[in-house]
Amino acid sequence: MSGRPEVSVVVVAHRARELVLQCLESLQQHARIAHEAIVVDDGSDDGTPEAVRSRFPGAQLVVKESSEGLAAGRNSALPLLKGRLVLMLDTDTRVRPGALETMASVLDSDPGVGLVGPKLVYPDGEVQPSCRRFPSPLIPIVRRWPFVRIAPEPRTHRRHMMLDFDHASERPVVYVMGAAQMWRAELPGLIGPYDERVSSYGGEDLDWCLRVWAAGLEVRYVPQAVVVHDWQRVVHHGRGWDQHAIRAARDFYYLQWKHRSLRRDPRLRRLD
Repeated sequence: MSGRPEVSVVVVAHRARELVLQCLESLQQHARIAHEAIVVDDGSDDGTPEAVRSRFPGAQLVVKESSEGLAAGRNSALPLLKGRLVLMLDTDTRVRPGALETMASVLDSDPGVGLVGPKLVYPDGEVQPSCRRFPSPLIPIVRRWPFVRIAPEPRTHRRHMMLDFDHASERPVVYVMGAAQMWRAELPGLIGPYDERVSSYGGEDLDWCLRVWAAGLEVRYVPQAVVVHDWQRVVHHGRGWDQHAIRAARDFYYLQWKHRSLRRDPRLRRLD
């Protein structure tokens, strides 16, 4: 769209050419608020930069020679933002009509809200649980072999995933999945950039939202805004502690220690 954008949409891509194109296409079709698209290619070798330049010449493109991780990729986009609002999207998302406008209206109507997340749905329309409570330190253990064979959906995991919530009403939550998060452009100046110690392509969403709470602001789930998330539901039957699992666990416990004081925060305890 021409003129100064209201929203800067950032997509960090790693070997996901077709998904990136679908994501950008959904913005082009359904976003009715002035926006810009910033694509950070995180060391892909599948022709992602060339495809974006060809199909969406108006998008800003940052090309990294090697993969540096999601947090570093998002940080690369921060100096480029022109919008007063920022929407971070994963590559495997597609926005529905009105999603950007609805999230923007919540931020504009309540200065106490620092970040909003939409309702995520699978491609078939099924609701994807996307709100979270403060994770138990046991989560990485109960979700891996051999424990997951004994209890595929342990109580600790169900509570963390808020599977007792129907995801139909707007409410404050501890955090929302990082697949789609909107916040004001001044937020990094208040809480700092993304923490690049979180390097496993996961965990940055928890960290970012907890830092929003630590700054005295609220994280809000807004189901009136809908984003399709083509996320693969994976149960780790038979999967042990491989390199990826160890890296993810390291990030998880780093964040547990980093935000240990928030576990006792009365605002977050009320969300239980």
